[in-house]
Amino acid sequence: MDKVNLLEKVEELTLYTGTFGRKKCTCSCIGCTQESYGRRHKDYQGTLEKIDVIIKKLPNLKNAYILGNPDVSVDTEFCNKAAKEFIKNGKKVMFSTSGYNGMEVIKKLTEGIESQNINYISYSVDTMDNKKLQYLKGSNKINLDEINEAIKYCLSKGITVKIQPTIWEINQDDYKDIIEFYSKLGIEWFTFHAGSFEALQGREIPLNHVTPKKWMEIVKEINRLAIRKNLKIKAPKIFLDDEEWKTYKEENKVYCQNGGRGLQIWMQEDGLKATFCPVLSEVMPEFTFDLENEEPKIVNNEKNNCMVCSKCLDNKVKDMSVKKDGREFLLNNKMIHNVCRYYSEKRRYG
Repeated sequence: MDKVNLLEKVEELTLYTGTFGRKKCTCSCIGCTQESYGRRHKDYQGTLEKIDVIIKKLPNLKNAYILGNPDVSVDTEFCNKAAKEFIKNGKKVMFSTSGYNGMEVIKKLTEGIESQNINYISYSVDTMDNKKLQYLKGSNKINLDEINEAIKYCLSKGITVKIQPTIWEINQDDYKDIIEFYSKLGIEWFTFHAGSFEALQGREIPLNHVTPKKWMEIVKEINRLAIRKNLKIKAPKIFLDDEEWKTYKEENKVYCQNGGRGLQIWMQEDGLKATFCPVLSEVMPEFTFDLENEEPKIVNNEKNNCMVCSKCLDNKVKDMSVKKDGREFLLNNKMIHNVCRYYSEKRRYG
């Protein structure tokens, strides 16, 4: 891919609005990917001047996904102002939230913003068991009733809501209840993620990755539910049999799943740091670049040979693989391949 034109290809960005990491977050999630990031940087809150720089550097940007510092419940007023700046320049915005402080946060976040300028608000609801949710979020201040009240408020204002659970072994059977409850509430959009370990290296945490067999069962069932209920549901395949592996290689014309269309940005004291693959950059920081002052860096490696896939697994699952490296697994006498965590076949439900 031509480096000169990379930034012109970017249509979407994901934005962390500062570097507080877990230090000032309203939650203390067990599987937090921002804990080590926050420890590596001085506390910093982004500015609207830097938002303007981002807009100028990405001439074809269409959508800005605002995550906050590192959640919108931390720097709600700034996230609101940042969103208005993107909207003023013709962009649509999305927000992600843990659901902390329900209505209070969501009203401040969306104040003065027309619903048609918000593509969606994503809620990270990992289970319908409130005690388990509080355990995963590391906070007894997270409350499903408050989250659901805020979700109903969004829907009443014409704002699309997406439910975005992260699945670990501890909540691997909770996805059906999540889909059942929120689809009855009128939500048609779900994105599931597999809890990942690339940012958790060297940390002892009481979580395990879902096994290949179980994850393949979950994806199959999620796809079945999507068709039956006419919902828009996405779950990355991650583990593929030989036939799916063939499709995977045929569908991907470039090494990176993102293909240069999406960018993740951190607003830091020392500049706007960006990457085309946040998973890869956790393991190989050299694939992060300064948006203002450096050339974009994208992976230049053998197609379909992801350098970081195995790093996303915990040791328990790696040890199940044929070579103990997390790349290939033998399941019912069939080879299973571990691939990019952003991969799902080019199908759409709903």
